Amino acid sequence: MNTAPKFDPYPLERVPDFSRWYAIGAGLFILACAGAMQLDSGSIYDPVVQFLLIASVMALWLLIFLSRVFFYRFNRHNAQCYAETSQQIQRDWWIRHRQTMALVEAVLVGGGCSDPEHRQALFNADHQPPAPEIAPDGATLRLLQVFGDDVVERERQLAKLLVLQWQAQRLETGPMQPLACYWQGSLPAWQAFVEQMGETFAQVQLPEQPESWQGIDSLDSIIDRIQGAPANALILCAGCQSLSPRPDSRLPAGEAAVLWLFGPEGGVRFSRGEWFDANTELLPTVAERALQQSEITSPPKVCVSFSQPDAPGLSAHGWNTKQNVQDTNFGDLEGLQAMVAQTLAAWYVKQHQVPCAWLANDPHHTLALGIVKPDDSIN
Repeated sequence: MNTAPKFDPYPLERVPDFSRWYAIGAGLFILACAGAMQLDSGSIYDPVVQFLLIASVMALWLLIFLSRVFFYRFNRHNAQCYAETSQQIQRDWWIRHRQTMALVEAVLVGGGCSDPEHRQALFNADHQPPAPEIAPDGATLRLLQVFGDDVVERERQLAKLLVLQWQAQRLETGPMQPLACYWQGSLPAWQAFVEQMGETFAQVQLPEQPESWQGIDSLDSIIDRIQGAPANALILCAGCQSLSPRPDSRLPAGEAAVLWLFGPEGGVRFSRGEWFDANTELLPTVAERALQQSEITSPPKVCVSFSQPDAPGLSAHGWNTKQNVQDTNFGDLEGLQAMVAQTLAAWYVKQHQVPCAWLANDPHHTLALGIVKPDDSIN
């Protein structure tokens, strides 16, 4: 579970019963005096001995009493330090957990969205999703710009198309050498992406082996890398996927390609998000923590999602997970599902300047969800 650290209460000592201690002291004084009066040897030192006896008894009582008070005060001091340290650790956890990064640029191409103008239609109630192609081996949702039946070759074409679409919609002309690159997809597709990048953006140098995209875990690590980075620092995340049709699949085989350029500032804000493990936690609890992470009190009105048949719903808890389901627009995307949902959520936030939630699968967890927020630098 990705929860804030919790600490058990510090064990507290009982408050000393001062009235009882004073009564014991008075009783010991009386007994000491009585005992001293029994010393009757006739010696001139009797008064001294009597005084020493009384003083010794009372000094012993005072030592024990002060030790008890000191132990109580020391216990309360430790409890206060423990509480302050615990609260500071929890505050530090939430400060880190609420860190964000800016989505500077985003590209999305898929069966239901081949350019930015198509994204608005995906949020309209009267939108008609693309009709899947029906074949004996299963239904598919394909891009018209990509040709052939071999999925490896289609992914290579998707990777190249992704770069060309980025070039077509890119407004910035300055340097964009990324600090790191993450890739969701096959190595041949990455090689095609690098090849097309070399032709289209000759100044950008990409590694032969990118870091593998690991869903929400990668999102978390990128936010860590962005913290404290220069204002012009950029991290590139991209991926493409084309699935083979399957007769027994509930969804048509889809294909899509996504590109993100993250930086410290200059775009809508991506949070770390939350992950849900069906074996350890309840989904409503995770969703509530996502609101805490984004510091909002109620779920956003729009949540971009893909249907999750094996996961409990959130509709009863105020999350609108039924209205903007993207299954029919993109088909089955497997590992690229979350990146598509997050891209659409980011686009909605940029257009409407309100938070937008997303919900999708994840390679290491049952589900992942999060909230994209408007760019705080323009508010």
